Amino acid sequence: MSHVPSDDEPQPGSTSPLTPEALRASFPALQEWTWLNAAASSPLCTPVVEAMERVVDASRRRGDLDFSRWLAQRDVARAKLARFVGARPEAVAFTPSTSFGFHVVARCLSARGITEVLSLEHEFPSTTVPLLHAGLTIRGVRRRPDGSYPLADVEAALRPTTGAVAVSLVQFNSGFRVDVEGLAALCHARGLALCLNGAQAIGHTPIDVTHWGADFLAMTSHKWLGAGYGTGMLVVAERWREALPMAGWLSVPPAQLWQAFPGAARTDDAAGFVATGAATRGDASVLEGGGASWVGWHALEAALDLHQRLPPGATLMHVHGLQAHLRAGLRARGFVPTAPDAPDVSSGICVVPVAGSADDVVRALVREAKVVTTARGGGVRLSTHVFNTLDDVDRALWAFDRLGVRPG
Repeated sequence: MSHVPSDDEPQPGSTSPLTPEALRASFPALQEWTWLNAAASSPLCTPVVEAMERVVDASRRRGDLDFSRWLAQRDVARAKLARFVGARPEAVAFTPSTSFGFHVVARCLSARGITEVLSLEHEFPSTTVPLLHAGLTIRGVRRRPDGSYPLADVEAALRPTTGAVAVSLVQFNSGFRVDVEGLAALCHARGLALCLNGAQAIGHTPIDVTHWGADFLAMTSHKWLGAGYGTGMLVVAERWREALPMAGWLSVPPAQLWQAFPGAARTDDAAGFVATGAATRGDASVLEGGGASWVGWHALEAALDLHQRLPPGATLMHVHGLQAHLRAGLRARGFVPTAPDAPDVSSGICVVPVAGSADDVVRALVREAKVVTTARGGGVRLSTHVFNTLDDVDRALWAFDRLGVRPG
C-alpha cells in the first residue's frame, strides 16, 4: 500500500512554509525512537524515501532508459544545493564523501605550492587525514579548557609558512561553532586559503560561502541534511578550478562526449599517433568523471526542498531553544558540556563526560529507553535537530536519571 501523507505532513513538491512540528510528522522513526543523533546521521523522512523509491522503481521497470533525465536531475539538485549554501551552480561538485572532498582540497593546495595548513586540535579526521596523506604539514591550534577556539588563538598560531586554514564550521566532538566571519576576514587579510568542512553544519546552521569568500567547502548528505548516506558535496571557488586533480569521461563538454581523445593534440607517426592534453569543463563538476549514485541525488533534492521551506534561521533558532533546555537540565545534574553554552558559539551538539564508559551509556540509553545518542569527544554526544521537541530532551534527561548516569 502506498503512503498517504497526513494533512500536517510535507507534501511532495510543496513550496508552502514548513514548521518544525509539521516536518517531524514525516519521520516514521520518531514514533519509536527519541533520536538525538543527527550529528551522526538522521533517519530518513517520507518525502526523501519516496524520491528514492521513484527512481529505483523506474530503474526496475525501465533500466537506464532515463539516463539523460538522471543527468538533468543532477543539475537541478546542484542548483538547489548551490542556493542553499550561497554558491553558484558551477562551483558545486558531487563527490562520494567529505573525505573525498578534502583529498581534492589537499591536491589543489599542493598544486599551488602550499605545504602547511592550520587546523584545530580536535578537528574531524575527514579534514586532517587527507591533508596529511598528501604530504602537507598541519599546524594545530590547542583547544582552550572551556572547549573554545578563539580567533585570537588561531591568529597567534599562524606562521609565515602557513598557506591555508582548514576547519569544521561546527566541531563534531563538542558542538563549538567557529567564528567563520572573523576567520574569513583573517584569511583574506593574510592571503590564506579558507577550507571549510561543513558536514556538521549543513542542514542546521546557515552557510554562505560567497559572503565568506571561502575557497572550499566539503559536506555530506546523511547528517543534519537527512538525505541518507552516500552523497558528498564540494564547493570550489573559481580561482581553484584549474587545479582540480581528476577528470573522467563525463568531465568533457557535451559535444565531446564518447570521444576517446576529446580536445587532445594529435601527432601521427609510423607506429600510430601520440595524443596530449584534453578538453574538460571549467566548472567544479569536472570531478564527476563517471556514473555515480543517481538515487542519492534524488534524495538530496527532496531533502533540500524540505529545508528550504523552513524560514531562514528557523532551524538554528529551534535547535538553540532545545539546547538551552538540555544544557540547563544536564548542568542541574552536575554534568559539564565540553563547549560553551552561548548561542553565538554553540550548535545542535552537546557533549558531556560521564562516569565509566560512554559507549556503555550510549548502548544502555538505546536498550532501556530508546534514546539514540553517540559516544564522542570523551563523553555522550546529544544532538538536537529541527525534528526534535522539548519532550525528546526531557526523555533523555529522564533516561539519564533512570539509568543512574553520573558526571565524568
